[in-house]
Amino acid sequence: MGRDELLRRSLVALAAAVVVTGLVTASLRKAAATYGFGILAIAGVLLPDWEFFDRDFSQWLTPMPASRRTAAAAAAEREHDVWK
Repeated sequence: MGRDELLRRSLVALAAAVVVTGLVTASLRKAAATYGFGILAIAGVLLPDWEFFDRDFSQWLTPMPASRRTAAAAAAEREHDVWK
């Protein structure tokens, strides 16, 4: 399952959790809090560029070397390899 699909499923699950929370508690405030917490949790897990943060801490403030493949290039290679 790709990151896009995982993100889509996570957002749908969050929407269901927000609706259930809102209906069960009859509280818009709790539903909004559930939504806010869920969005932050999903963003914290799925969105960061882990390759960037996987480097030594002292290297975080410097740009990544251009010799590394970009995510788009890696995805294009994977897509190309599937059809061989």
